[in-house]
Amino acid sequence: MLKIFMTGALILAAALPARAQVGPGLGRTDSIASRPQSYAQVCTNDVYGRLSVRSGPGRNFRKLKEITNGQLVGLMSGQYGQDGFWWWRISHQNGSGWARADFLCGDPQ
Repeated sequence: MLKIFMTGALILAAALPARAQVGPGLGRTDSIASRPQSYAQVCTNDVYGRLSVRSGPGRNFRKLKEITNGQLVGLMSGQYGQDGFWWWRISHQNGSGWARADFLCGDPQ
């Protein structure tokens, strides 16, 4: 039985990529990316809703702009805010800012 277990473990280890991702979504995302690593769509609970884009990862940061529901945004990097929510640094129409992950559909997290 031990031989079967060890053989299975070796086969599985050989099949896995050498560099597996860690953490939510894209792996290590606490560094600042210069271009989007992935994309997501703004999805608020309201069809006519708008997503607030902020200057930092939290509601206590200044609002830079709002993006309408359904728009596509680039995901640059991410981190947890002091509020306990995951925030993405996003790019949209030649600008960037921070948006809460639970308002982004298709988020790889």
